[in-house]
Amino acid sequence: MLVSELKDILKDYQEEELRLLAVELYKAMPKGLKEDKEIDTLVREGKELLHKKKGQKVPKKPVDVNSLGEEIEEFIANAYQQNYFAPNRIIPKKERPKWRFKVKAYVKDLQSVPAEGPEGLLAAELLGKLYTMVAYSCSYYLFSTEDPFRSVGIGQRDFLEIALTKRFAHGLDQEAVKAGFTLTMAEGMDREISEDELFQILIMTLKTPDAREMALKEAIQRKEELDARWKAASGGKKRSYGYSSAEYRYTEKGNHLVELALQLYMALCDYDEGIAYFKKNYQKEGHEIKLYVLLRYLYFADLKEYWVREYEEAVKKKIKPRESLQKVYKYIKENEELPEYYYM
Repeated sequence: MLVSELKDILKDYQEEELRLLAVELYKAMPKGLKEDKEIDTLVREGKELLHKKKGQKVPKKPVDVNSLGEEIEEFIANAYQQNYFAPNRIIPKKERPKWRFKVKAYVKDLQSVPAEGPEGLLAAELLGKLYTMVAYSCSYYLFSTEDPFRSVGIGQRDFLEIALTKRFAHGLDQEAVKAGFTLTMAEGMDREISEDELFQILIMTLKTPDAREMALKEAIQRKEELDARWKAASGGKKRSYGYSSAEYRYTEKGNHLVELALQLYMALCDYDEGIAYFKKNYQKEGHEIKLYVLLRYLYFADLKEYWVREYEEAVKKKIKPRESLQKVYKYIKENEELPEYYYM
């Protein structure tokens, strides 16, 4: 049946008959179709959508962020308890797949809250908690999905930027920077994103040198605290063979902090200090691996002179760069510029 034919037929229906027809059509839809087409959302927001199609403006009701906050906190608590994943008596089975629609709606409502005042700060904090929860579910099953960000329909890059922008809109002080830093370092990551991309979103949203300076101090402080905790727990001893799982996690987390600090140094144009900090604190088995990582950052920051300097200094110290780095060095010497593509 054509849409025009449907419209003509519906003209003969009374209001109550249309209601009954809508209910029967809803019942006839397969569950998968309802979820894929977000029919529940369409029904809930139908009036607004219909008015939009007619070109009419519908005044939006202001979000009661305090009431919404209570609902979100309860939702997050249930999520961490796996009540949207495992059998339980709290969340009915038919309601569990709807978690993603809830998150999407929560994000939309929280974004609409003005940044000013305590309500704006509360909205920012709730967005941060939602982001942290979805990120965490990339590493641990909270929902029946292998790709929680895609299920929500908001990529991790976009979700983090939304959360950081909302938090920083309330004011860029030390407390805000610390909160943003914690969000960026939250556990769990989409398979299609890297730590570097998340770090770049943080740096991009920290728009002033003062804010980036505060973030740099936070990175350095967290690395020092991490080292102190590890030293207290391990006695400062290193295994003579391989890594324990605890030591591996410590090393990886520490290296991520060092990499973020290096990028913040570069964003502040403190190149020499950043390189020195990286070389002193980055931990990898073998000097060549550390050189490779450093040169990769210098390449993407378009720092040709620093790239050549660090390469040549390493060679003087009898460090043999891998073949791909040798190719980059040869290209620079022949063309006086960095290659368009980096040899990995």
